[in-house]
Amino acid sequence: MANPRGLLDQSFLHKLEVLSLVMRRPVHGQLKGAHRSRRVGSGMVFTDFRPYSAGDDIRNIDWGIYLRMDRLILKLFEEEADLPIYLLVDASRSMDYGAPSKLDYARKVAAALCYVGLLNHDRVNLVSFADGAVQALPTRRGKSQAPQAFGFLERIQPGGETGLLSALRRFFGSPRTRGLVVLISDFLDPDGIEPGFAVLRRFRHEVAVIHVISPEEREPRLPEEVVLVDAEDGTASELAVTPRLLEAYRQAFQRHEREVEAYCRRYGWAYVRALTEVPFEDLILKLLRDQGLLR
Repeated sequence: MANPRGLLDQSFLHKLEVLSLVMRRPVHGQLKGAHRSRRVGSGMVFTDFRPYSAGDDIRNIDWGIYLRMDRLILKLFEEEADLPIYLLVDASRSMDYGAPSKLDYARKVAAALCYVGLLNHDRVNLVSFADGAVQALPTRRGKSQAPQAFGFLERIQPGGETGLLSALRRFFGSPRTRGLVVLISDFLDPDGIEPGFAVLRRFRHEVAVIHVISPEEREPRLPEEVVLVDAEDGTASELAVTPRLLEAYRQAFQRHEREVEAYCRRYGWAYVRALTEVPFEDLILKLLRDQGLLR
């Protein structure tokens, strides 16, 4: 399979082939897939019995019970459905920071999760957002769609400010089947996280938040005199960097991390802190599995 410009190498793609994305609730999929569906029909997983009613499919009658008890009892099975997956990547200018950049790391995370979804015949939607603008790749399904999906991720360019509320409202304002939303961002939104997150709560999607953080953000190393330029709006400020100022910054950044995590825990969302110094394969193959997002 083609892999545009080496976003993920072939050996790693092979490791992903045994994984699937986890949905804790039954899905609302429409096509056959690998996830438990809300519809009850002629699937492979037995769930329950109920009395036969006129019009039911006689192929699901338990004839053993009929012979023993002279009662018509229907066997119920869970259908397996495809999972609607929405992978949203923050493409604001603040993501273009660090080595590797947060955006490069986010692209690789999205590519890995996208590939897993495609392998399992889920309906994968790729979205990039910044400044309230949304770029989306039409729904893809099946392994053969991986090159197009990877190409879309490679073409994402950083620009503009983080705008969770306007971007999420714009994308989910159109009818979307309820599914799994994976939001990959640094969440450095000048308006805070709550207005945007409230959009996802209102539409009752299952949500996983992947919080991308560069080590330089946590522990900045700066000279005593510095001009700081806002990565998103371009404003500049001259500062005298003192130990007290650095400590105040560290505490503020830690509060930001705790705020995002606390919100997710409060509403039962998965939260993963993705530190860009952590080897990418470890994040996907260990951390995301430990957090229950992959199995």
